[in-house]
Amino acid sequence: MVYKISPLSRDETLFSNIDSLDPDFVPRVIPFRETEQKEIALALEPLLSGLTARNLLIYGKSGIGKTHAVLRVLDDFAELNIKSFVVNCWTTPNSGLVIKEISRQLGIPNDSDMQKIKMRINKPCVFVFDEIDKAEDLGFLYSFAEEIKTKGIVLISNKRDFFASVDERIRSRIMPLQIEFRQYTEKEISAILSERRKYAFYEGTWHKDAIALLEKKTAEKGDIRFGIAIMRYAGLNAEKEASRIVFENHVFKALEKVQ
Repeated sequence: MVYKISPLSRDETLFSNIDSLDPDFVPRVIPFRETEQKEIALALEPLLSGLTARNLLIYGKSGIGKTHAVLRVLDDFAELNIKSFVVNCWTTPNSGLVIKEISRQLGIPNDSDMQKIKMRINKPCVFVFDEIDKAEDLGFLYSFAEEIKTKGIVLISNKRDFFASVDERIRSRIMPLQIEFRQYTEKEISAILSERRKYAFYEGTWHKDAIALLEKKTAEKGDIRFGIAIMRYAGLNAEKEASRIVFENHVFKALEKVQ
């Protein structure tokens, strides 16, 4: 089918909200993760009564909503005055850097003193250590388990058996409840990508064949973040060509870039 449509002008865009395709964007609703979010919320609920929460180990494949589900629950708890600290252990891989990062989040500049953190935290809180299996050492877990009394510790990992190799002293103090995030089905992937397109693009800007290709490649990868990255680059490719429609060729070019 030949599309006879005037080209996109320089001051026009296909995106209604390109920020919703950012990796750090957390949608208001995390589709198909309601059960897991309830489990997370129930484990942290004692904090609302001034009691220590149940620690958690959340595991599952990359790009299936683990971190976003946790962040969404933490947003709800923040409205109830429960503060949270989130550290990515891939970019902050050792105890000194972790303690320094949490000091920064507390407003304690250029410091890595655990005692200063302990003195500053006077309310129930949650510590989230994302990509925990990328940490070079886990001494900080022992420190936070011992030094901070009213808290919850959430560990997020791609590896199911990660905690089995942790030092016994740390395991005995954390003893987390484990929550598995299963992989999305193809139908769920399709629904999630459809919802994100509604966030990000104006209506009618995607050709059905481009949508089908996007969904197929995302399902093969099993990673929603991959699909969202493809969506973003495909839209940018279409804009570079002044096209009012995202076509299959724009998705193919995006696949080359992302892979």
